[in-house]
Amino acid sequence: MNRQYSTNTITISPMNRPRPSITAAFRWEIRKAGNTWYWLATVLFDAIGIFNGWDQYQSYRPDFQAQGVTWAAVWGQAILLPSMVFIPVLVAAFAAQVEANEHKGRNWQRLNASGMVGTAIVGKMLHGLLASLLTVAIFESEFILVGVLVGGFDPAELGPYLMRGVPMTLAVWAIMTLTQAIAARAESFASTMSIMFLLTLAGCVLSVAAPALALPYPLALITTASAARDMGNIASTASMAALCMTAILWVLISLLIFRHEARRAV
Repeated sequence: MNRQYSTNTITISPMNRPRPSITAAFRWEIRKAGNTWYWLATVLFDAIGIFNGWDQYQSYRPDFQAQGVTWAAVWGQAILLPSMVFIPVLVAAFAAQVEANEHKGRNWQRLNASGMVGTAIVGKMLHGLLASLLTVAIFESEFILVGVLVGGFDPAELGPYLMRGVPMTLAVWAIMTLTQAIAARAESFASTMSIMFLLTLAGCVLSVAAPALALPYPLALITTASAARDMGNIASTASMAALCMTAILWVLISLLIFRHEARRAV
C-alpha cells in the first residue's frame, strides 16, 4: 500500500517524488571523486614518459634533425611507458577507489531500493568520460610544452598528435568502465586492483610478444591508439576510426556488465 504524508494541503507520495537528474548525478560524481592524488600522479608519471622521449631525441638529435623529424622523435618513446603501465594502473586505481566506497556505504543497495541505479550509472559514465579526457589532456599538454618551449618545434605540425587524443581518450574510458564493472563484482579495492594489475601485465606481455593480438585488447588499447609502435600511421584517420570503434565496443560491453552487477546489489 502506498503511504502518503500530508502537511496541511500538501500531499507527497514516494512514488511521485522528483528523481535526481542526470546532471545532478554527474555533478555528484565529480564532487565525491576528487582524488587529488590521481591528478598529481598522472602529471608526475606522464613527465617520466616525456623525459624518456626527450632523452631519446637528445641522444640521436643530429640524425633526427638531418631527417627533419621533431615531434615524432619524442612522441613514440614518451607515450610508450605511460600507455602500457602508468595510465592503465592509475586509471584502474582511480575507478576502483570510487567504486569501493560505493560498496562500503551500501550505496548500490540504496539506489536499487529507490530505483535510481540507471541515473547513477549514467552519471558515473559521464564522469568517467570527463576524467578520461582530462587524463589524456594532461599528457598532451606536457608533450606540447616540452616540444615548443624546450625543443622549439613547430606547433603547426601537432595536428596528428592532437587527433590521436580522441581514440586515446576513448581507450582510457574503456579501461575505466571495465574497472567499474569488475569493482561492482569484486567490491573491495584490493580485489579489483589485483585483477586489473594482472590484466595490465597481460597487456604488456601481449604488446611485446604478440603486437597483433594486443591490438583489440582493452588494457593495451591506449598504446595502440597512440600509434606508439606504428608511427608511420600516426596521421591515419582510418586507423583512428577503427580504434575509436574498438574502444566504444569495450565501453558498451563493460557498461552492460557494470549495470548487471549494480542491479544485483540488494
